[in-house]
Amino acid sequence: MGKQKKLPAALLAATLLIGLIGPAFAQEAGVYSDVAGHWAEEEIAQVTALGLIDGKTAHTFAPDENMTRADLVAALYRAAGRPAAPAGSANPFHDVADSAPYRDAVVWANAKGIAAGKSASQFDPDGAVTRQEIAKLFNLFAAVQVGKETLTNRQDVLSGYADAASVADWAKGPLNWAVASEFITGVPGNRLDPSGTATRAQVSAILCRYLADSATGDAALDKPRNENGIGENELLVVSFGTSFNDSRVKTIGAIEDAMEKAFPDYTVRRGFTSNIIIEHIFRRDGELIDDVKEALDRAKENGVKNLVVQPTHLMNGYEYGDLVKELEDCADDFEQIRIGAPLLTTDEDYAAVAQAMVEATAGFDDGKTAICYMGHGTEAAANGVYDKMQRILSDSGHSNYFVGTVEAEPSLEAVLKLVQAGNYERVVLRPMMIVAGDHANNDMAGDDADSWKSVFEANGFAGKVICEVKGLGELEGIQTLLVEHAKQAKPLDNTGIAVEPNPANKAKLSDGVYTIDVHCEGMFRVVFCELTVKDGQMSAAMTLSGTGHSKMFVGTAQEAGKATEGILGFVEQDGKYIFTVPVAALDTPLAYAAYGTKSGTWYDRVLTFDSATAVAK
Repeated sequence: MGKQKKLPAALLAATLLIGLIGPAFAQEAGVYSDVAGHWAEEEIAQVTALGLIDGKTAHTFAPDENMTRADLVAALYRAAGRPAAPAGSANPFHDVADSAPYRDAVVWANAKGIAAGKSASQFDPDGAVTRQEIAKLFNLFAAVQVGKETLTNRQDVLSGYADAASVADWAKGPLNWAVASEFITGVPGNRLDPSGTATRAQVSAILCRYLADSATGDAALDKPRNENGIGENELLVVSFGTSFNDSRVKTIGAIEDAMEKAFPDYTVRRGFTSNIIIEHIFRRDGELIDDVKEALDRAKENGVKNLVVQPTHLMNGYEYGDLVKELEDCADDFEQIRIGAPLLTTDEDYAAVAQAMVEATAGFDDGKTAICYMGHGTEAAANGVYDKMQRILSDSGHSNYFVGTVEAEPSLEAVLKLVQAGNYERVVLRPMMIVAGDHANNDMAGDDADSWKSVFEANGFAGKVICEVKGLGELEGIQTLLVEHAKQAKPLDNTGIAVEPNPANKAKLSDGVYTIDVHCEGMFRVVFCELTVKDGQMSAAMTLSGTGHSKMFVGTAQEAGKATEGILGFVEQDGKYIFTVPVAALDTPLAYAAYGTKSGTWYDRVLTFDSATAVAK
């Protein structure tokens, strides 16, 4: 898998308070003599700081020793906050002494149905835990943590492994879930090794991955709005979506709540356009959110006659066009379909959004601070919304406000130059996105060297960057504006909004060599790409951001795991790997598989080669 995400500081601090209550050999991060230089040094430092896994002695962690059943259950117990076992719970295991440091953990886990014994009276605390046992323990633990009986993954990811048939029947569901979640990775040879043991270092890494993934808030506070019983009038709020639970409640959820208040005669329902996000939320939290097709099918099955659709999209880009097309395809299923405008449509919209952005950051606006809003960016012509917003802010006297994008123009580099030229003393970063999701938390506020925060800190603002990880959807002014757009919704054939066709499969380039941008889904980053077109065939030499993937394959990870040919190698240059792969089409998502250098596992990576960025050499 890709680079390990660090645990959020708030989670680290909170769990540290919980975990430091009495572990036998817990130490501060980095003090164990046998951890320096180990592949899992960072993960061991995290579980040590959190007090989740004890050292074997005061000075050794024993990273390569097998993890025991007792130590794993104790780690999960501490991660849960050392809860009391249910009333009336007894210790049924003869080999778990009441004086054992893991006694309360075992009793709690057994009572909650997370960890059973090897028999009714034997727990085998010192026995090595197998990889498939780890999957089941984590699966049951994660389900308890989110108040579910079980958590599942709806897609099969096991069959691509050479030894998938050796997974025990009781472990197939949990292991499929754990592998899909990228908590458990394979071993060399594209194997799962389900009956094999796992080291203390490996379990430390698994635990860190789980904690990082589950640190985005309580999904139970969210309303998926996927119920039936809709009635004849429905207002469908369509969003890209986010797997960050807290942000989803504060942004998309708040917008939907505002719609309910404004439309008392309509039933408000939700549809997300990103199935990757839908699957992530379902796998992690057991919450099922409809995609747009499912939401429309639900509306039809419920006898909805009057359908109003309000997108939370920032602009009328490709996503908005795809939504309009999808609604046109089902127009005969309803008596009437009306659609509201995207957030930034009229000049009045820009003025209202600019005012909301300024008011949201007024507390930082002291004349010495550069306030930078980070948008997503798109290859569509609608990307001009960012330049227009910059002009409106500047023309209204807010010369210290700057707008840039993650994946288009204005770029981070352009924004940085403007800020440096202004001689500001500090920088405030905030997303110009409806939600504060992955881009806001990682591309903007993350610790990686290429995040906005890190780039500003490395260029004169060390210790002077403030990250406001709050989506536009949290702002009352934005919610009000989207409500007004829903009230003014128009029939599909009379919106007055130009729809830009998605150029998938349409773009062609003449023979030659081009530089081109590659958009990636998954933990995979292409920092430079050179596309060669010859006799109608295309190939791309892609420079990755590092050495995290050592093989590639055209197709899915499942196909790659079974392949005996077609495996693509790399050329190393300046500490980065370059892969040359065939390209079937431009401007359309293409399936590739990439082999994790560290994990020894194939992963699905979806790449889109953006023809609009192609520049002939």
